[in-house]
Amino acid sequence: MRVVYKVDGSAVHAFVDDEKVGQVMVPDIELHWAEGVYVRVAGIAGVETKEEFRRMGIASRMMEEAKRLALRRGYPCSAVSTNLGNVARRLYSKAGYVTVCKPGRFEKRLERRAQKHRVSVRGYRSGDERELIRIFEELYVRFFGWRRKTPQRWMEMRKETESIFIAEDDGEVQGWSACFRQWVGLVSELYVRPSRRRKEIARALLHTLENHLLSRGVDVAHFWLSPRDEFSAELLVEEGYRFTEQRVLKVCILDLEGLLDALVPLFNLRLKGAPRWKGVIRLRTPVQEGFLRVDDEVSVEERGTADVEVFMPQDVLVRILCGAVDPWEAYLEGLLSVEPKVEERVMSVLNALFPSVPWHHPADDLW
Repeated sequence: MRVVYKVDGSAVHAFVDDEKVGQVMVPDIELHWAEGVYVRVAGIAGVETKEEFRRMGIASRMMEEAKRLALRRGYPCSAVSTNLGNVARRLYSKAGYVTVCKPGRFEKRLERRAQKHRVSVRGYRSGDERELIRIFEELYVRFFGWRRKTPQRWMEMRKETESIFIAEDDGEVQGWSACFRQWVGLVSELYVRPSRRRKEIARALLHTLENHLLSRGVDVAHFWLSPRDEFSAELLVEEGYRFTEQRVLKVCILDLEGLLDALVPLFNLRLKGAPRWKGVIRLRTPVQEGFLRVDDEVSVEERGTADVEVFMPQDVLVRILCGAVDPWEAYLEGLLSVEPKVEERVMSVLNALFPSVPWHHPADDLW
């Protein structure tokens, strides 16, 4: 049997005797890496092979072709978001995709709430979305994992919005709760900016939304919030919600040098106030390497004489760059080595460049 692989736009197709037997879509995705720095990545979606042609290596070959397509188009890395129980996870892992977080939702069966709060809650007004996006970005500027928010996209994702409730205090918008229909079902959301009355405002918004859902015949609420969001997670647990993992976000570094170059603005932000060690750091795995020069500013070098060499498996490199683990923790776990030796100033700089960061992957960012 001869299988022919063809690229059509942003898709890879597999053909047998001119019959299409499989495909992999490669959508353009923009991930927030932290501190307002975004990286364009090649998404992976729509992976399928006709049943009678499975277990023949066709899907694996299509994944490799998809990675080559992504490299030709200048993507430094690729990512896939999939269901937790999807058997395709094995395919993605074999193709070099590493799990960096497991998004899920807080859920609870609802019961009517007494409205005893002293918070001003109103409905949505045209133009509110700009302030709501501003609040979202204030809350999650440190977090890894969401697409860029724009007023247009925010409204497009909420075309089937059931309701939006907005809380005001001292004449300013402090947060919102809402529910909207997504392909994962009816999604609820709750975002409140920090203030002395934050928990009171959040509870008022939450209870208002819960009562609204009950009035519409909905008896279960689902919030796609991250357990790494300490305030929201603690509040929902106090209110009787339980978190369950639902999905997996996996990342594959295609071009380490290109990714490091895209992250230079982030590295410079992180190094402000850090120990002023200067030198060249070589990041190396069995399959990739990259050089960072740390001076008054951080820059990427094609090659160089390294002052410090950090060696690790490929999956550890992915997790470190995505903020799933910091270098010191990885070193203590025996997951990486530092040559010529571990010095406090060097490790401080490594931890400043690659800190552990929380993640957030809301429902309107799932693909």
